[in-house]
Amino acid sequence: MAGIKRKEYLQYLAETRDREFRMKDAGYQVVHKSIEEIRAEFESKFGSIFYIKH
Repeated sequence: MAGIKRKEYLQYLAETRDREFRMKDAGYQVVHKSIEEIRAEFESKFGSIFYIKH
């Protein structure tokens, strides 16, 4: 079983995707980060993505 994901992680994920799409809309060539890359980036900066991990 997974766990309960932190609100901060979900916001970070949404902001990352939003930034990627805005850059693409502005004409930049963008390679979207994988979920695993975004998760690792978040964990290196802020710790676990979970409140509770089972």
